[in-house]
Amino acid sequence: MAVLSLLLVIFQVSPGTDTSAAGHGWQGNLYLQNHQLEEAQGAYERGLDLYQEGGSAGDIYYGLLNNLGLALHGQGDFKSAQAAFRDAVSSAPVATDETRSLYNAGNNAFATQALDAALEHYRSALLADPQNEDARFNYEYVKRLQQGQNNEQEQDNEQQQEQGDQSNEQQQEQEDQSNEQQQEQEDQSSEQQQEQEEQGEEQQPQEAPMSRAEAERILQALENEERQLLREVQKAEGRPRRVTRDW
Repeated sequence: MAVLSLLLVIFQVSPGTDTSAAGHGWQGNLYLQNHQLEEAQGAYERGLDLYQEGGSAGDIYYGLLNNLGLALHGQGDFKSAQAAFRDAVSSAPVATDETRSLYNAGNNAFATQALDAALEHYRSALLADPQNEDARFNYEYVKRLQQGQNNEQEQDNEQQQEQGDQSNEQQQEQEDQSNEQQQEQEDQSSEQQQEQEEQGEEQQPQEAPMSRAEAERILQALENEERQLLREVQKAEGRPRRVTRDW
């Protein structure tokens, strides 16, 4: 697990001097140790309001800013805490103080899962103090955590791609099956229509073949008609013709 405790600046003052900037810093530390975070924030802010540059007061100003960041971080105001740590780094009188606030800034960024920012702060802390083992441990821890997240993201992307490919294949199969079914239905419809047409042709009335008896009767009727006609002709030929005299 990463080392996520924040580093406090101790104010070497007596309780009787609480009206000075350093005194407010000491009072803020007392509140902070008792988990009275809002009271600690107020004490550090009052100390910053009273701060006047000059002499060794730079150490006090830096301590107030760093510890104000701790109070804000404890209340979950990570954005304001980050601004306080950034100002503390800028005003750090020595490298060890700069490393302390950079380390705190890294932990604050890690609390919001801003892993890139956390790595950058730990890296800067190591550049200021290569012997800071807590900063080194946290840097390596967050680096491995980030790599693990990247691997998980790649796996998720691969799974999504596979699911997308499978979905496309299934969709293509469904389209092919639909096309095949549609083609089969069209073929069946064509076959049924052809069968209906053939059945319609078969159902059309056809002349029944003439039987032998019917043929003989028709033939006999024709012969009778011919005989009758012949008799009538013969009768007409046997009658005497009227002769008209020409005189």
